[in-house]
Amino acid sequence: MTENDHDLRDRFAALRRHEEAQAPEFTALPNSVRKPVRPRLKVTPIAAATCLVAIVVAGLLFKTPWQRPQPQPGKPVASILEWKPPTDFLLDTPGRQLLGTVPAIGAFQGDLITPTPHRRSPQVRKPALP
Repeated sequence: MTENDHDLRDRFAALRRHEEAQAPEFTALPNSVRKPVRPRLKVTPIAAATCLVAIVVAGLLFKTPWQRPQPQPGKPVASILEWKPPTDFLLDTPGRQLLGTVPAIGAFQGDLITPTPHRRSPQVRKPALP
């Protein structure tokens, strides 16, 4: 260790001794730093029972029987396999029948489209610099 390290260690030890002398005792801290106690809300058994009865009555008043309607005898029930969503028509896109076929390699089924020749515009030459 160098001389600077010993000097720094001695300074920290002196600072620690100075702070220990000014610090209060550990047992004195909890008594001196005490938070004010809030008064607790006292719930009487009668008030608790009244709240419980009010909750039960509200539950009985707003209770609605959610029963599935039973199928009537003689009336056919629709199967899930026969159901069609209301947006099913959006899936019918043009060319959809091509997605269900396998193309034949080597045989061309369509019309041969010949490209039209592109007409070039006449070139304009810039005059040379004098």
